[in-house]
Amino acid sequence: MSDKSRRVKPPVWWGKAVEALPKFSLTFLEPKHWTPELAQKWIKAIPAKCPFEREVRIRGILILYIPPLCPLNPLSTQLYRIRLQAQEYLANLK
Repeated sequence: MSDKSRRVKPPVWWGKAVEALPKFSLTFLEPKHWTPELAQKWIKAIPAKCPFEREVRIRGILILYIPPLCPLNPLSTQLYRIRLQAQEYLANLK
């Protein structure tokens, strides 16, 4: 396995810090009734994974690692759950 294909894991303290953050949800964000158009809009609006994680490498050497910042957003879990519900809705239509 080459250095370029190896994944870096966030430090242990990062997970503990994220768990200590307050969690809340906004119930009005979750749709009561799904339609195919609504499900497609949610899927397009919410990325499948956290887009902020970065590895900066120079000639295959890791210089800087930025851990995923989505866990710092207290709504990220709820948004990913809504995206999954939208995907499940569309899968059940087929």
